[in-house]
Amino acid sequence: MESRTRVSHYLGLVSWMYLHLRVDVHSGTRTQDHSLQTPSRYPLNY
Repeated sequence: MESRTRVSHYLGLVSWMYLHLRVDVHSGTRTQDHSLQTPSRYPLNY
């Protein structure tokens, strides 16, 4: 039971980091217009 919750927490952390990595990449490659749209696509309280 404890290991299962640990795995789920780890997966959630990885997905959260992946989302933020995608946001960083998109805001870095795209124009400012796209980076302004980013918060609506990826809410911070994910």
